[in-house]
Amino acid sequence: MTIVGRFNRFVKNIRPTNDHIDKANRQTDYMVEQLKGKVAANGTFKLEKVLKAGSNAKFTSLRRTADNIFDVDLAAYYSGTEATSKDLNKLLDFTCERLREIYPNKPKGDFEALKSAVRVKFRSGIKLNVDVAPIIRDDSLGLENGGWLPRSDGWRLTSVTCHNEFISSRTAKSNEVSGPVKFNRLVRLMKWWNNRQEDLAQPSIFCDLITAAAFDAYGVTSEWQSSLRQIFSFLLKHQFLEPIVFEDYHDTSGLVFPSGQVVIMDSVNLENNITKDWTEGTRLSYLERVQDAYDWMMEAKSYELDGDEEGAVDMWCQVFGTEFRALSEGED
Repeated sequence: MTIVGRFNRFVKNIRPTNDHIDKANRQTDYMVEQLKGKVAANGTFKLEKVLKAGSNAKFTSLRRTADNIFDVDLAAYYSGTEATSKDLNKLLDFTCERLREIYPNKPKGDFEALKSAVRVKFRSGIKLNVDVAPIIRDDSLGLENGGWLPRSDGWRLTSVTCHNEFISSRTAKSNEVSGPVKFNRLVRLMKWWNNRQEDLAQPSIFCDLITAAAFDAYGVTSEWQSSLRQIFSFLLKHQFLEPIVFEDYHDTSGLVFPSGQVVIMDSVNLENNITKDWTEGTRLSYLERVQDAYDWMMEAKSYELDGDEEGAVDMWCQVFGTEFRALSEGED
C-alpha cells in the first residue's frame, strides 16, 4: 500500500459522504421553502433569496465525526428598502422567530442566536447544525450578492457569492496541474489538521485564507505530500509577520494596517481582520504547531524515500491523527 494511494483514500474519506450531503440538502431545502413562506406571511420584511454558504457551498466541508457536528450555512437575503436601521437590527430575532414557527415541536434549546446567525440544531437522523445568517442586500457595494450582516457589534460587509468564488477560482486554477491535488481539497486537509490544534484551532475562513496565500505563492504540485509541505513551508517563512491580504475584489495598495497585530484580512471585507484577537503568544504558539507538523512531514518524506511506507504512515498520523491510518486503508 503506497503513501500516494493512502492519501487519495484519506482525502476522499474526510469529505462528507454523498448520502450525508443528500440528507442535509433535503433538510435545508425544506427549511428554505418554509422560511420563504413564513416571512411572506408575516409581511414585516421581504426575503429575496436564500443562498447556500460556508464550507458546503465551497466544497471544503469535513465528514461528521464524534467531535465534528456537520454544519450547513445559509444566507437569507432581505430587502432593506423602506426599512429603518432600527428595524433591520431586529432581523436576527425576526429570523429566529420564523424558524421556530417552522419547527414548533423542537425544544427552545435547539435554537441558538449567534453573533450573525441563528443556529438550528438537529440531533436525530444525520445530526447537523444549520446556521441561517440574515443579510441586508446592498447592490451599491459593487459585489455580486453583496450585503450586510446586522450584528450587535456593528454591521459587517459580506458576499456569499464572492466567498464561494474565492475558493472555486483557485480550485479551477489548480485543475491546470496534472494530478489529484485540488485547491478546495487542500483546504479540507488544512481544516482537518487545524481542528486537531485544540485551544489554538482557528475558524474555517482562516484555513481558507492561509491556504490561498500559500497557493498564490507556490501553486500546487502533482502530489499531496509536497503540496502540503509547500503550505507549511510558506507559513514558516511568513511567520505571520506581514499582512495577508487579497486583491480578488478590492485594490489593497492604499491600505494602512494596524501595527502590532497579526493581520489576515477577509478577502471580501477589508475591515475584517480574522486574527485581530491574536496576541504575540498566539502567533508563536501556532507557529510551533506548524513547525511540528512540517518536521513530521519531512520525516515522512525521508521514510518514503527509504521505502519505509509504515514509517511514513506513522509520521502522517502525527500530522493528521490516527484517523489517517484508518481512513486510508484499502487496496491500491
